Amino acid sequence: MNKVSRLGLIALLGVASATNSIGAVLGQWALTADGTGTTEEAGKVTVGNFIGGPGIGAITYGGNGGYANSWTENATPDSSDYYEVTLSPDAGYGLIISQIDFGERRSGTGIREFQVRVSTNNFSSYTLLYTMGVPDDDNERSHSLTDLNLQVAEGGTLQLRFYGYQAEAGTGNWRINDNTLKILGTAMSLTGPPTVGFVPGSGVQVHVSNTLEVAISILPMGTIHDWSVAPPPAGSVSLTGGTFHFTPVAADDGETYTLAVVASNTYGVSTGTLNIAVTEYLPPGTLEITFENAGEIKSSYDLGTVVLSGEPWIFEQARIGDTANDVKMGQRAACFGSFYPAYMVSSNKLLSAGLGTISFLYAQYGGDNDAEALLVEVATDADAGPWLQVGRVDANGVTTLTPFEATVNVVEPMYVRIRTDYVPGLGRVNVDNIIITPYQAPDYSAYDVFLLEYNVTPGDPGTAPGEDWDGDGYTNQQEFEAMPQTNPYDADSHP
Repeated sequence: MNKVSRLGLIALLGVASATNSIGAVLGQWALTADGTGTTEEAGKVTVGNFIGGPGIGAITYGGNGGYANSWTENATPDSSDYYEVTLSPDAGYGLIISQIDFGERRSGTGIREFQVRVSTNNFSSYTLLYTMGVPDDDNERSHSLTDLNLQVAEGGTLQLRFYGYQAEAGTGNWRINDNTLKILGTAMSLTGPPTVGFVPGSGVQVHVSNTLEVAISILPMGTIHDWSVAPPPAGSVSLTGGTFHFTPVAADDGETYTLAVVASNTYGVSTGTLNIAVTEYLPPGTLEITFENAGEIKSSYDLGTVVLSGEPWIFEQARIGDTANDVKMGQRAACFGSFYPAYMVSSNKLLSAGLGTISFLYAQYGGDNDAEALLVEVATDADAGPWLQVGRVDANGVTTLTPFEATVNVVEPMYVRIRTDYVPGLGRVNVDNIIITPYQAPDYSAYDVFLLEYNVTPGDPGTAPGEDWDGDGYTNQQEFEAMPQTNPYDADSHP
């Protein structure tokens, strides 16, 4: 079965609109004196105040932000323990939210994990945007949830909540830092020609034989009149119910196609376009980590857990970097620090069918003069080990992203760890686009099976059909075709 590539879509109120630009500040909260919210889009957006849920203590505001105590000590969120802000489009407008920024800090006995959730129906249902484990320290941390593409219709209200839990004591505080909480996006007029939006909206890729889904929106409300893909791909394309589907084949590998959609409403006609790049085939069940999905954020080097493409990974002395010096394909890449040994390790065993290959792109961090080497390891027991090294790369002097691939070929799920081969004084390393493919049994020919009967690996020296490894005057092919077959590695065994 082909895998469907959704690329981290988050859609509210039906089909999501798409814009990957950051946009204006729709709402921001200083939290230094009170919970009042402000906006750069006056007359287009109404901003609610920063408030606390009924389960937490009163919020205190000051020069460092707003904080409260009495967070639940339970392992999961309490429905009444949260901070909340709201945004509502004014009459004649809709909102497209592309990014949420905030900073936070716990006290010494504060929370150890939090979630960010949004809702447009007063939390009768909600979308989970982000889950973050909090290190056992009182350091400040910065977070940025990007590429969200959340739509709020005219007359609607977006509620954004921060749920804190796993507090070490009821007196422990959790703070949203001063001048860090911002919601960015676009307040779009609903009384003009339509804007054709796509989710995902840029940098779109699909692997050969996988199916890409692109949600198409028309805002203000309109009708799709025509659509096309140029040049015509060899694979299949369709547009059904506002969703475009594309399943490329091998002939499409390396090509870039442009999807064009023409739409109209009572105010006029417009066209939207989206470029789609086709990349190499990946077997079904492949785990691909691009660090580009919503919530795949880690701004500090502190110990923490991040969910990447649905799998939790533990990071130590490593972050997910988005700075100008981070060498990356898109907006983000992993960055391994250099103050002490750094690693990222899967919290679970990966791929039920077993591991075939592990590959990624790597480079020396742009702001450093040198770089650590990286080790790639697998294990059946993450705590007890042993860890088996399957690859090593030296990033020192590698200034552009360079491909690495290691063959694992184990027929069982394994823990995966990428770590620095720590040498004090060396610099940082970026890693991007990690791909872990499932184990696939080799497709042996009858001749290969013949060689394997004699514990010989096809392709090794002396295994070619025309060779005569044992020097008995008969080629391997002749001994294979003999009735009965004879041993090509025993001079006394021949036709």
